[in-house]
Amino acid sequence: MKISKVVLFALLALAGFSAQARSADKVYTLQDAYQSALGTNESVKIAEEGLSQSDSRVDQAWTYLYPRLVGRSSYTRYNESLPPEGGPVIFQPLTQFQAALVLTQPLYTGGRTLAALRTAKELREASNADLASTKQEILLGAAQAYYGVIKAQKLVEISRSSLERMERHKKVTEREASTRRTKSNVSALLRATTLVSQAQINLVRAEDGLKVARERLNLVTRLPVEAILGEPASLAQPKDTLEQMQATALLSRPDYAGAQLSRKVAEENVTIVRGSHYPQLSAEAGLQYQSSSPETAFDGTIYYGAIRLLVPIFEGGLMKAETAEARSKVRQSELATALLQRSIETDVHEAYINLQTLSSVLETAKLQRGYAKDNFDAVEGLYSEGLLSSLSLIDAEQALLQAEQGLLNASYDQQLAILRLRKSIGTLGLES
Repeated sequence: MKISKVVLFALLALAGFSAQARSADKVYTLQDAYQSALGTNESVKIAEEGLSQSDSRVDQAWTYLYPRLVGRSSYTRYNESLPPEGGPVIFQPLTQFQAALVLTQPLYTGGRTLAALRTAKELREASNADLASTKQEILLGAAQAYYGVIKAQKLVEISRSSLERMERHKKVTEREASTRRTKSNVSALLRATTLVSQAQINLVRAEDGLKVARERLNLVTRLPVEAILGEPASLAQPKDTLEQMQATALLSRPDYAGAQLSRKVAEENVTIVRGSHYPQLSAEAGLQYQSSSPETAFDGTIYYGAIRLLVPIFEGGLMKAETAEARSKVRQSELATALLQRSIETDVHEAYINLQTLSSVLETAKLQRGYAKDNFDAVEGLYSEGLLSSLSLIDAEQALLQAEQGLLNASYDQQLAILRLRKSIGTLGLES
């Protein structure tokens, strides 16, 4: 029986260890980084709270269209009744209690109530656009951090390969120096030893860069620092023309949609300002109860209804001044929208040109890396046969290292350029 318990405990421990190992070996994708960043980033939560507040403002705007029911009550005690000796009519008792219910319904407010409701709805849409814009910023930041880790990992591999090549070169020079100890061979050995040390330094720096990149990814996405990342699928370049992408940006960019909504809000504000100076019409109905001691002629319960009209007659030019300010804000928002439109078109143009440039650089880098690899293989073979000097091998190694680093940078820079172009268009994260 004891043996069975020990075996059961061992099996459970093994199962737990296996589950932990599987969890540790989980491969995170770029989509995982996106979802984690959107779910944990404070900027997104701040924008979501802004959207929640805008929903509340819409609810507040609706309340000004509804009737209002107000209850009032009071208890008053006086120092004496009037007239002092009493009389046929007492108009100030010693104590008095009053209670009332008053129902008020606005009938005409100069259009400002409905304008305020439309403004609240437009501000809610603007908050939604701000949330979408914030999410796209977070997605781009998460992608940059994710690609930064992938790129740093590849740089470590390149640096390690360079170190291995230099160590092979050092072994050859050691063999040559031990066979023929000439000044030239000793110098070549010292040079090879120096290059091995430099390759080791490059590897250490690459590994440090990987650690920094992982910390940055953790900061942006909250993924584990030692998370295993999958290689993202290669992104295809957009097939639309520059003019088509600029037109799409004006339809898709949330910040441009927000600017247009701000212009509508400024226009509605003109109606609100003017409406506050127009006649105000409301209906009122009430129930009032009064009890006094001693009793007065006004005690009892009364019901009443009324139509109230408030007409501004002279305000010293306040309406004209406030309306002029509101119209100036409309013109200001129109100018800001036009400026943003040109800025968006320029952003798309710059992102498009940058992508074209990096795509050309990538093609050239691929050819350069192929030439450098073929050259190094040939030079290494000739050097091992004693047909070339160590300087030729060192030059070939440096050319190969630079070509590999150039290809690595061009590859991931081109992918990030595609993402930046999508963000400039306003479609980042909206791809099917």
